[in-house]
Amino acid sequence: MKERNLIYVLLGVMLVLVSASTLWAQPEKIVIKNPEVFKHAQRPVVTFPHERHLTDLECLDCHHRYDKGENVLDEDTLEEGNADIRCASCHNLNARLGLRQAYHRKCTGCHTKMVKEGKKTGPRTCGGCHIVQ
Repeated sequence: MKERNLIYVLLGVMLVLVSASTLWAQPEKIVIKNPEVFKHAQRPVVTFPHERHLTDLECLDCHHRYDKGENVLDEDTLEEGNADIRCASCHNLNARLGLRQAYHRKCTGCHTKMVKEGKKTGPRTCGGCHIVQ
């Protein structure tokens, strides 16, 4: 009887773990390509190692919605499939800061800051991100 109860408990725990992992799962890599914005792209698309960034950064270090200089983005909205969390949802053709500038400022800006702090970081040149496959 005890063995049977233990099996049910273990199955329940496994079900919870599997369910939780799918709820919070994020893509390991994100291919950044926005053909509607970058109609005449001169460089290859960028494969962004999202999972690698999750180990050292908080979600709100990159994802943001600023109001009076403060990041007011609700982290609970950062769910896969939510189009509003994509950079292009705000940094579009009508925005003060376009998509290309937003990517470059956020990505290379962070990498440059890390170099100044003496930390290991990712690429800071065009060819380091825009890799020919």
